[in-house]
Amino acid sequence: MNFKDVSISIPTKVRGAEAEEEWQEIDWTTWTIGSLEVDADSFLLTFKPSQGGAVKAKPLGGLIRATAVDGDEEAKTLIATTTESCHRSLRLTFPAAEDASRFGQVAQRAEAAHEASMKSRATQGLSDALETNAALERDIRSKLTGKWPIVFAGAELYGPDPNGPSTNEVLLGRGVAVLLDPPEDSKTVGTYELVFYGEDEGSDKPLKKIAIGPKMMLKRQADDDEDGPAATFLLTGPSIPGHTICFEETEVACKFARDFRVRCKLLDISHKTVKGQKSAESLREEIAGMKQRSLAARLVRAVRTLMLLGMLAVIARAVMLYAQDTKKRHPREYLQDVSKDFRHVAQLSLTGLQSAGAQACEVAVGSVSTESIRLCAEESKVSDMRRCLNSLIAR
Repeated sequence: MNFKDVSISIPTKVRGAEAEEEWQEIDWTTWTIGSLEVDADSFLLTFKPSQGGAVKAKPLGGLIRATAVDGDEEAKTLIATTTESCHRSLRLTFPAAEDASRFGQVAQRAEAAHEASMKSRATQGLSDALETNAALERDIRSKLTGKWPIVFAGAELYGPDPNGPSTNEVLLGRGVAVLLDPPEDSKTVGTYELVFYGEDEGSDKPLKKIAIGPKMMLKRQADDDEDGPAATFLLTGPSIPGHTICFEETEVACKFARDFRVRCKLLDISHKTVKGQKSAESLREEIAGMKQRSLAARLVRAVRTLMLLGMLAVIARAVMLYAQDTKKRHPREYLQDVSKDFRHVAQLSLTGLQSAGAQACEVAVGSVSTESIRLCAEESKVSDMRRCLNSLIAR
């Protein structure tokens, strides 16, 4: 399709791609007038100046869209956006409104084709990413056979810059997040891990390993960017720096959050149980110590000690008698001799205890024992008898 006598203006200053929607604020400079040709299939724009002589036609890039200029009562001027790298925006003024309308219709078809192409590219890119994640997931499951990993594909991991200040958060990798549980035959709670595998590193070496521990938190962040990930989580813990995990699919993100929080709760309960057991053990030890310090415990220990000393004394006396005897007798006879000795010692001890008790009573209540009076009565002289009785009374 060819349009003649078209006036083309270009921006006064070359601007970046981000300014293509801000053409109202651009100052235009008229370039020249000539014929503009639009390819019906590729929408490629080709312009040839009317007074160019032998000048070849100049390609202006592929047409993306065209917008009418506000305030143009004659409806002859359009702003065209192209794929040209230097001048993405061109101001086109047609000799008649009909020409501008026909170019606008072509621009609408070009815009629809451009959007379809972008969607196709995005779909192809997503398909390639899904295939990459699927291959990575198969490799991970193959290497972790028997550990039953829980794999969450389409994830991005952000964390402290390993080559810079720890306060800078950078993209560590894209790939899959994996939750690993302890072996099935483990008799304890064991260790739960969050392992991240990157697409570039593959399944041979994990990009990041994080041990799930008590008091870890996974908090979902606000999704302000419509073109951003479907869900973003901030992972924090007492023993790790903060990491950000993003997911492309909301369903995958929700499953990850559910499974991760279940394991955190389990470890929190396990930690509290261990602390309770330690506290109970400490209380039992304290109670046992208090029992050991009680009067009854001391008496029991004293009785046991006396019994042990008594057994040792019996054995020692029997051995001594056996060593002193020239005629070796039956062991029963030595035990009888030891028994007699201990009865004699017991009688002497009893007599001593009685005497001590009597003396204690005399001191406590001021009484005189019958034995003391009998001894005084046995004196032959009256003067000696009186002296003995006076001494008893004085005492």
